[in-house]
Amino acid sequence: MTETTAEDSGSEPLVSTTPTLRLGFARGVAPSKWADRWKKVQPGIALELVPLNLAFGGPKRPASCDVVIERSAPGSRPVGGRHSLRLYTEAIALVVPIDHELAKAETVSVADLALVPLLDHPDHSSEWPAAEPWQDPAWMPRNTLAALELVAAGTGAMLLPQPLARHISDKRKHAILRVTGEPALLGSTIWATWDVDRDDLDVQQLIGVMRGRTARSSRPAANVGQDPEPVSKPRAPQPKATKKPKLNPNSRGAQLAAAREKIERAKAEKRKAARRKRR
Repeated sequence: MTETTAEDSGSEPLVSTTPTLRLGFARGVAPSKWADRWKKVQPGIALELVPLNLAFGGPKRPASCDVVIERSAPGSRPVGGRHSLRLYTEAIALVVPIDHELAKAETVSVADLALVPLLDHPDHSSEWPAAEPWQDPAWMPRNTLAALELVAAGTGAMLLPQPLARHISDKRKHAILRVTGEPALLGSTIWATWDVDRDDLDVQQLIGVMRGRTARSSRPAANVGQDPEPVSKPRAPQPKATKKPKLNPNSRGAQLAAAREKIERAKAEKRKAARRKRR
């Protein structure tokens, strides 16, 4: 956790005592829901959102971020010996040129992917339909952005996690189609990761928020006062259902009950007969 700095009217900076957590997030990830929830749970600790120029996680994570929201390839986990929490799985999309015959569609089936030449690029997963190999491996685009330029030029189409495709593609050059059908393509996974040596209370509180913990259920911070959770009142005992007394078969009450039951059965039979006639 760091401390924020501020400047007064003079030239010397003043150090603010407000503690700050830095939450880094990969491209295509929207951390606003967790930031809004954090403000309600921990208003005394500022959460700084740090956009990272990363499509997928890896050794390029900045050490200055206390927690990183990153993406892993389909079927894989974060690397680098970090604690990790799985958040959600992303859908996969097909990116085609804006003038492609499929460009006006919103979806494309898995079966139809066989009709589209798929460009091989560094982030094409082995879990997806095979991309067309380059005659010379040196021709492969160096990154996803370079592959998108080839798509825009009409060289082919490419598969990407849908949120990432929406974030880095050009609406004037590309169309994005969500891949549907069976067998479903294995999606990329979004994780919250943090260093094993940065497993302090404030980080654990942020991870709790990402798990869905609210202000009511959150553990109180050591330096932030919170009202204790209200203790739920015990339910009042419900009265037990009283059993009807068993009547003597020869008693007057038993005879009347049997007569009423016989009348009700006769009424029910009449209603059934009337319904059959109406048919």
